Amino acid sequence: MSRLETNVRHLGPQQKRIARLLREANSGGLAVMAARSGHPTAKAGERWVHSAYDPISETRQWATAQQASWNEGEVAVVFGVGLLYHVEALRRTASPSRKIVVVVPDLGELRVACEARDWDSWVSGILWITGDPDLVSRELVGLGEPLRILSYVPAMSVHVDYYQTVETHLREQLAEKAGGRLHVAVIGPIYGGSLPIAGYVVSALKSLGHQVTWVDHSPHHSSYEAMGRLQSRRHTQILQGSFGELLGQLSMARIAENPPDVVLALAQAPLSLGALQQLRKKHFVTAMWFVENYRHLTYWQQVAGGYDYWFVIQRGACINALKAAGGRQVSYLPMAADPTVHRPVPLTVAEQTEFGSDVSFVGAGYANRRELLPELLSDRWSFKLWGNEWDGADALRQVVQRNGARIDTDTCLKVFLASTINLNVHSYTGRGFDPDGDFVNPRTFELAACGAFQLVDARALLPELFRPHEVATVAAPAELPAAIRRWLENVHDRTAMIQAARSRVLADHTYVHRVRQMLSEIGLSQPDRVGALLRGAREAEQLVKRAGDCPELTPLLRASQSKDRVELKDVAAEIRRKGPTAQLTQAELLILMMDEYRIETRDVA
Repeated sequence: MSRLETNVRHLGPQQKRIARLLREANSGGLAVMAARSGHPTAKAGERWVHSAYDPISETRQWATAQQASWNEGEVAVVFGVGLLYHVEALRRTASPSRKIVVVVPDLGELRVACEARDWDSWVSGILWITGDPDLVSRELVGLGEPLRILSYVPAMSVHVDYYQTVETHLREQLAEKAGGRLHVAVIGPIYGGSLPIAGYVVSALKSLGHQVTWVDHSPHHSSYEAMGRLQSRRHTQILQGSFGELLGQLSMARIAENPPDVVLALAQAPLSLGALQQLRKKHFVTAMWFVENYRHLTYWQQVAGGYDYWFVIQRGACINALKAAGGRQVSYLPMAADPTVHRPVPLTVAEQTEFGSDVSFVGAGYANRRELLPELLSDRWSFKLWGNEWDGADALRQVVQRNGARIDTDTCLKVFLASTINLNVHSYTGRGFDPDGDFVNPRTFELAACGAFQLVDARALLPELFRPHEVATVAAPAELPAAIRRWLENVHDRTAMIQAARSRVLADHTYVHRVRQMLSEIGLSQPDRVGALLRGAREAEQLVKRAGDCPELTPLLRASQSKDRVELKDVAAEIRRKGPTAQLTQAELLILMMDEYRIETRDVA
């Protein structure tokens, strides 16, 4: 009997499908050779999948390291196949009750593993899942248990795109199924472009039913700005730095008063590395959504290691830079729109007259815009320029509206809807279009959500967010005049594009979508904490089931609605309402004692 057939028989009766697929598959993907230890090892191209010296010792160390993060009750989902040394080590070091799933992207690779070395009964305790990434993720979610992804990087790297796609689908599907409620503290900046985004995030969290503590630092902007008017730049820097530290302490005090499950900061939130390290000591989960160009705002270098999770609007070099600076988990999360704010609104005749033009631009006077926009002034179309920081742009003085004053969101919406073509040229400190232009700015999503037509400079990440029939683009500044003429004349295609872009945003690009993705990613990597809460582990109904061995708790838990999240402080408050002379049970006394301890230790100083 061949090794293949002997090994396949170890799979067991519950693995008939994978046994059949292995018999039908062709070997491929790995080159097997002898390691220094004499055991088989393998390479995929020039990349070692297992140690060239001792693959058994190497994978035993890997399996031991995984035990630290793999909690009881979680299903281990192994990414990476290779010759399965690591899977065998994990199975042999784990208790038999623990479930292990191996995701197989290439059956040819698994067949190589089956032919290269002898298996035995350990393989009967493994669930093998293979196929299309979407179907694989659905099968994993269908297990109905917490999932802990354990990546064996040398083998996973051979099929990194496949595994990343599986994980993306997992996040999306877990986000759809999430029924539990979190408490999220949102820390906003003092001012700047990320301030309104923080407000949209707060609204999105609340719309999903999460409890939100909104630490809004914008009321302190006037004080911060006053320090900037001092004649001494040194004094300004010292005072503004100290003020930022003070606001960081204020943020931590707010967090301590009502500890959240997740602390989410937006770009430029006043949390120093020291403050973040203190939050970590107190076991808070922290995340940063860095909604800025990492090349222009570089303070992330000082705080990269302080956050548990980074979400960024750029890929590639940005993610690599954050990781090199100490970022633990860094993920791409593009911008979005808030349809409750960015929406079609009716305009009066007077508003159409004031805000309307054939072509408009809303934004600040960056260098590339100062160079480009004068070239677009024409007697063939009307042009209006809205926004601030246009001082000294003499060529544009005749089209600058309201003397270059900053305009609010409501005014922006009216300009968007009153303009036939909204130019959306991303900011750049050089000339022309940014040659490294990758991220897509919030304006792109907001214009689309409003039902306004836009002409955008081409961006590397735009095609995966909008299809060509949804947003009009230009590849170079020289193309702008011809594009304006074309779209002014083509009413039918312009209208179709407006409708398609709005549909795309509502389907895929709202802040609700982004918040779900963010929380599901945190929950997927922390199935025992955030993930458990998203699955409803704190709902009264679930707690009653878990309190089966302690019937004294049942009436206390049932005092809450079956779908409400129950906290220790809530149960303690119900007990205290009985009054100081009430006769309390032992369970009630223990709950009060734990709550007193919670109150005494809730500071983060």
